[in-house]
Amino acid sequence: MTSLHALAVPPLIRGMQNISAILKKAQASDLDAATILSSRIHPTMYPFTYQIKCLTDVAVRMPQEINPSLPPFLLQPFEGDPTFDTLLSRITTAINYLDSITPEDLNGREDVVVKLRIDRRGWAGNVVYVEYDGAVEFVQTHIHPYFWFHVTTTYDLLRAAGLELGKVDFLNAAGFKTWETRDE
Repeated sequence: MTSLHALAVPPLIRGMQNISAILKKAQASDLDAATILSSRIHPTMYPFTYQIKCLTDVAVRMPQEINPSLPPFLLQPFEGDPTFDTLLSRITTAINYLDSITPEDLNGREDVVVKLRIDRRGWAGNVVYVEYDGAVEFVQTHIHPYFWFHVTTTYDLLRAAGLELGKVDFLNAAGFKTWETRDE
C-alpha cells in the first residue's frame, strides 16, 4: 500500500519541477513577459502569477494541515509585480520545503481529521467550512485537485500565449524519464 507521504509529497514536487521547467522555457522565449504574467483566461479570473501563488501555497500548506506539530512555514507574499525569476524562486522554496518533509512527518496520520476554512472572496457565501474524514481523503479530494487545477491553468495560459508546449512538457518537462521518440 502506498504511504501517505508517497501519495502526498512526490506528486506535488514533480508538478512544481515541471512547471518550473516550463516557466524557464517561457522566460527564454520571445514572448512578452509582462503579457504572460498578467494573462488570464477570463476577466473575472486571477492572473497568471496568482496561479503560481496558489499552487505553491497549497503545496506547503498540506503537511501542516496533516501534522500541525510541524514548524510553521509560509511563503512570503509577492513584493511588487512578480517576474519569472520571482515565480521560479517561489517554486524552488516550496520544493525545498516539501523535500524537508520526511515520511515520519506524515505516515501514521492517515486518519487525522482535517478541518479547513476556505475564503471565497467575492462570492456569495464567501466562507466555506469543510471537514475531511482523514488525511488521505484530504490529499486526494482537496490538495491534488486544487494543486493540479492551478498547474493546468498555468500550462494553459502559457499555451494560449503562444509558447510551444505539448503533453510531454506537462508530464515530463523536468526530464524525470527519458522519452524515446520513434517513427512507426
